[in-house]
Amino acid sequence: MSQQKTFIQWLLLSGRIALLSLAASLLGACALTPNKEEAKKQSDALLQSQLQHVETQLKKPHAGPYKHIYLGSAQHSQSLVFQRDILAMESRLKTLNTNTVSILLSNQFETQQLQFPFATRPNLDRVFGRLSAWSHSHPLALTMLVSTHGAPDILSVNIGNQYYQPLRSAQLKSWLDKLHPRTKVTLLLSACYSGSFVESLQGANRMILTAAASDRNSFGCHYHEKNTWFIEQLLGPHFSPHSTWDDVYMATRSGIERQEQSQNLQPPSNPQIRGDERLRKMTLAEWFNH
Repeated sequence: MSQQKTFIQWLLLSGRIALLSLAASLLGACALTPNKEEAKKQSDALLQSQLQHVETQLKKPHAGPYKHIYLGSAQHSQSLVFQRDILAMESRLKTLNTNTVSILLSNQFETQQLQFPFATRPNLDRVFGRLSAWSHSHPLALTMLVSTHGAPDILSVNIGNQYYQPLRSAQLKSWLDKLHPRTKVTLLLSACYSGSFVESLQGANRMILTAAASDRNSFGCHYHEKNTWFIEQLLGPHFSPHSTWDDVYMATRSGIERQEQSQNLQPPSNPQIRGDERLRKMTLAEWFNH
């Protein structure tokens, strides 16, 4: 009797898994993706509108020496947490610099109308083409957040359960290197193994923080999470005008360690920071406004 009951439970579980897989496949087939002409038109129009808005804002008089642009890229459609990350970061950055202008890309799971342009390499290439041109005309400060699933030297791109060309360190380095050398860059990577990007991307006027070391997972990417743990802790009370980057990093790392220990997660994610010591001692008010 016990064996029969176990077999029936196994059949029920297998049936549920099969139904979930079928539902995911059907939804994926209905999802808007770059492969569909109408979806691509929507994405292109949304991106053009954002780029035009930034162009307009850059032409306006500005009190500080640097004009601050925020680029958020939520690259995986299987969890809304990545989109929540880029929106939360946008909101907090505008408290530090009210003149911040944003470019937001997100691979949301939509079947009729896109909210944001697709977060794909071709779209990022288009964005960085404009950023490069702007940086040679205006002193810029760029903050870029990429939130997604990751692997060593891979930041995944998934739309409607389909995988597209991932973002790798060589491509990101190529884009960043085309910016004017005076450009202040803050690079935030919330993904597993995101520390694998650090060595090739570090440079003058660059502050880099990652959710994990090069050989570690990061946590908090499930659909029900408000934010990934890295962004949740990064945007704590310490993300304030008078905190230095070292202050922010240490508080973020400590908060993540407490979460990991409370849930017995091993090995720890070991978030990373790279930047000249002079930059790490700057307050966020100095970094984002002067």
